[in-house]
Amino acid sequence: MSTEHKFHIEPRDLIFMRDARPMEASDPGLGANWPRPDQIWNAFINAFHSRWPVPEPWEGHNHKYKPGVDTNSESSFRFGALKSAGPFPVDEEEKEIYLPCPLDLSCDEDGILHPMSLADASDTNIPAPLKYAFSSSRLGKNETPLWISSRDYTEYLKGNSFKAEKVELYDEERNIGIAIDPETSTAQDKKLYQAEYLRLRHSTRMAVQVSCRLKGGVDVFKEIAKEINIPFVLGGQQGMALLNSPSHAFSIPASVIPASVVGKPLLRWTLLSPAVYPEIQGHPGGWLPNWIDRGDGTVMLPRRQLPRNDGESRDEWRRRVEKAEKFSARLVAARIGKPMAFSGWDLQTGPKPTMLAVPAGSCYVFECGNHEEARDLSNALSWNGGDGDTVRNRRSTVFGEKGFGIGVCSIIRPNII
Repeated sequence: MSTEHKFHIEPRDLIFMRDARPMEASDPGLGANWPRPDQIWNAFINAFHSRWPVPEPWEGHNHKYKPGVDTNSESSFRFGALKSAGPFPVDEEEKEIYLPCPLDLSCDEDGILHPMSLADASDTNIPAPLKYAFSSSRLGKNETPLWISSRDYTEYLKGNSFKAEKVELYDEERNIGIAIDPETSTAQDKKLYQAEYLRLRHSTRMAVQVSCRLKGGVDVFKEIAKEINIPFVLGGQQGMALLNSPSHAFSIPASVIPASVVGKPLLRWTLLSPAVYPEIQGHPGGWLPNWIDRGDGTVMLPRRQLPRNDGESRDEWRRRVEKAEKFSARLVAARIGKPMAFSGWDLQTGPKPTMLAVPAGSCYVFECGNHEEARDLSNALSWNGGDGDTVRNRRSTVFGEKGFGIGVCSIIRPNII
């Protein structure tokens, strides 16, 4: 039984979503960003703590921890079961969810989006283990949109060309304020600052899928769903938002895998949310997922799902996963956007380190041995595991619970030029 819930978030104020860059001189702060997945997750965690400032009996047992950076030796990670996916823009009038536009689409002069082709790049300086580069199949000066509807996204997964409808989901506003001295909390003489804010259109909402089932058996969001118009703080400057049940059902597009494929299929995995791959044990990370061999591009994930058994320790489970059958599929192409830099703030330790994420819309192409392996790999990478409406796979090395690393798969035509 799924414990996931779907909600709409309706901001009641301007939203200020900074990218951690200082607001100095002519820098407007760049706060008019669409909320990142971790910002939504943090907003929910803070809302839970504000709603229940002390542990409740129904929370069950909370494991104590003593990390070196924690100044409170008696702290516990409350609501650690929280998982989120999103947010994605939703148009209430059109009853349509929008998703980040894939980066392997090119736009012609008529505004039609076309799938890019693969070009042999074996004699170039393309980074290992890639073999092919993406090439625009149509020439044009028009830029691709930031968001496309779920209907258009389905056409993309099928490998079709389409004309995306122009949609205005939100606006950017810029205001001027008086700078505050952080030491005295008073206004600084003759010093102003600029700030950009995000204002949603009247019919735009934020769609999220969330779950938080505690060890005591309590479904936190089930308790919250009994109410309507639940207020909570979202973003900087204490902006307020309302959490509501959606007025209409919304679904994230599922993978599109044909019944059969001739030859060695090319499976494309497209990110619906950012993903973070740090440098770990000699693996460079960065744009290359940590579950891909840096040398030959082999996918190092187990071919079959191996859930952790009751009573099985984490080390035992990891050893069992290491011995499981692996894929022979290899990464052969990737289309990666400009890295997304983000940071944060911890109330105990201060500023968090800046991290770089692979942006949503980026895609990876794998050459599989046969159709069966392509389907298995799709089930291992796709957000729903190939079935249902529950987010099962979060293929980001870190922050998966915060909605990073959610992607969808499709088979692309081997139109290599």
